[in-house]
Amino acid sequence: MNKAFPPLPFGSERADLDKSPLEIRGLLSQPIWRELRTFLAVAKSPSFAQAAELLGTSAPTVSRDVKRLQDQMGSQLVISTFSGVTLTETGRKLAIQVAELDFQLFSLSNDLKDEMDAVTGRVAVSVTSGLAVAIVAPAVPRLNDNYPRLNLDIREQVSLVNFEKNQADLMISLSPISRADVDCVEIGTLHLIPIASRDYLKKSGVPQRQFISQHIYVQCNYYASEREIWDGWRGLVEAGHQTHNCENSLAYFALVRNGAGVGLLGNYVLADPELVPLDLGVHVALPIYLISVANRRQSRPVAAVYDWIVEIFRTNPSFSSRLTFPSGRHEQEESLRRMLETIAPPPPSQFG
Repeated sequence: MNKAFPPLPFGSERADLDKSPLEIRGLLSQPIWRELRTFLAVAKSPSFAQAAELLGTSAPTVSRDVKRLQDQMGSQLVISTFSGVTLTETGRKLAIQVAELDFQLFSLSNDLKDEMDAVTGRVAVSVTSGLAVAIVAPAVPRLNDNYPRLNLDIREQVSLVNFEKNQADLMISLSPISRADVDCVEIGTLHLIPIASRDYLKKSGVPQRQFISQHIYVQCNYYASEREIWDGWRGLVEAGHQTHNCENSLAYFALVRNGAGVGLLGNYVLADPELVPLDLGVHVALPIYLISVANRRQSRPVAAVYDWIVEIFRTNPSFSSRLTFPSGRHEQEESLRRMLETIAPPPPSQFG
């Protein structure tokens, strides 16, 4: 007759009672990883000097590491004499366990390296020239570090609304696409605001809402649409003096930065200290989408680039849902500032 067990007090639905070690913030070992590696080198060597040579450090450093480890463990692990070092019984047991852990870490490292090396091939990304130069291209070295055999093909957008015309694996777009065979994910917000260079402000004064007609505005073909979202900017241009018109976003940026007039630019360019935001009652917020053919992301290279693009936009404070201004404290802002200066260095000012 089978013995009857009483009802179990807890079931599998209580996941909070069976946590993963990663979920327990305070569950960390003592800070002895470095000392354990030093100890393993000592266990494999006849002296502190030879262990130091193996580690690329000095014998006194090895001796200090071993002493710290013994203090942390509360047990003697090594006996040092003039003829060399030997392990105590406790030290020998620990050395065997540390050697097994070291081999597991070595194997894991090789597996990760093999996984990175396996991500190889070309991935085409379609993006506007402004975002390509200011945001995507500067982040490519980080992609190289993780996937050295990946080849990124950055392409100018032939169409802002048609994915297929751009002939790319991925498209960074300001227009969403709703189709069953296409993935369209919002990755940030592009904030367009009136901006002028300090050189322009010295010559023409700071534009104010009641004196809009006294200032010069540079128009971009993209902003000439009859869509309601552009009404505010179009009103400024029509009320003032339009001097130049430009389609290329880099040339448009260069015109504004060199004092040709007030332009509508992304807030991220304010990482350049020569540019100043203007309070003229215009703020165009455009969601940024990352578009891909759904089954194309099954390719490991495409998936790697996809994740990388999502990260560079979602971690950049300029592309958050709320309008912010670059603080200069972020490394990516400083990098962008230096890059913008090389694109369009300001002319020598005639004003002090």
